[in-house]
Amino acid sequence: MNEGHIFIQGIISPWQDKSAEEWGEVNIKQVTQQIQDNADAEKLIVHIHSPGGDVDEGFGIHDILVAHGKDKGIEIETRIEGLCASIATVIAMAGSKRLITENSEFMIHNPWMETVGDSDELQKSADELKVIEKKIIDFYAVKTGANKKDLDKWMKEEKYMSAKQAKELGFVTDIITTIKAVAKFKLKNTVMDNSELDKKIDNRFTDLLKKLGLAKGSRAQALTVTAGDGTVLDFGDQVESVEEIEVGMTATIEGGTPDGEYVMPDGKTFVFAAGTLTEIKEAEEEETEEMKQLKAENEDLKKQLSDLQEANEQAIADLKKEVVAVKAQVKSDISTFEKASVPQSGNGEEMKVPGKPITGI
Repeated sequence: MNEGHIFIQGIISPWQDKSAEEWGEVNIKQVTQQIQDNADAEKLIVHIHSPGGDVDEGFGIHDILVAHGKDKGIEIETRIEGLCASIATVIAMAGSKRLITENSEFMIHNPWMETVGDSDELQKSADELKVIEKKIIDFYAVKTGANKKDLDKWMKEEKYMSAKQAKELGFVTDIITTIKAVAKFKLKNTVMDNSELDKKIDNRFTDLLKKLGLAKGSRAQALTVTAGDGTVLDFGDQVESVEEIEVGMTATIEGGTPDGEYVMPDGKTFVFAAGTLTEIKEAEEEETEEMKQLKAENEDLKKQLSDLQEANEQAIADLKKEVVAVKAQVKSDISTFEKASVPQSGNGEEMKVPGKPITGI
């Protein structure tokens, strides 16, 4: 499925100036442009990290997202990644699926405004706020199924919710939990998105640097394996390849020793007890075409990394040769300089000149 991505990261504002985005402002115009940029998408994922902002702008963004989904017959999925507060929570309700990362926060409260004027003007503003409060309460009630009295109470107290609370109260439908997802690893359902692919490439590149002895604090030829949840298992110099790993070997992870089950990208499960590998479970399910393609891509990546390692080793060897040549040249230059700079006495003998000796390089 062709997915498109919309990013709502900043203050919700009606400010339409071209520099608004540079100041962290998000408006309908920007969101509309992002929708147009993803015109071919069969699904839109809306990433949200916002403290809220203007009420009308927020409802407007919600409406154009919902309308676009209906007009094009596509799914709108919202993902809260950080903070979703105030009017940003209304935008989050645009998704038929509403996801939240496990460490994110969700907050609802009563709207407020700044008003200057006499008592009549202040009363007018208070009446307007009451109308907006009712509008938001009614909106939440329809989207979540929550009781309006409860919603009124929560908004008055400025209720902050954890990811778990937000789901329990119906504001979101699912919690994104990386570790739990890996624990339920299924070959037939394996889908690698761009962020996961980038992470795997970064981890493999780090592994390569460690093997070359270029990573800070690394040991030359140390073998590390990255599990599906991002945990890096370090087998040290016991083996040189993943295929050589066997029961009885030991490993370490950052900050301690592995204990429990670690699912590998190829479906195998490494079982550790106090840092010792006690069992290797083979993948139980048959490979799908998608998994075969993923393995082929993985092999291609291995080859690229192998070529890069070979190139780096050659570059290091060439560099060492250059260093040796430079040292020899410097020694030669120093020797020539010393002979040419020794003062001569009137009878042609060398004069004794006090000073510090020049050390060799």
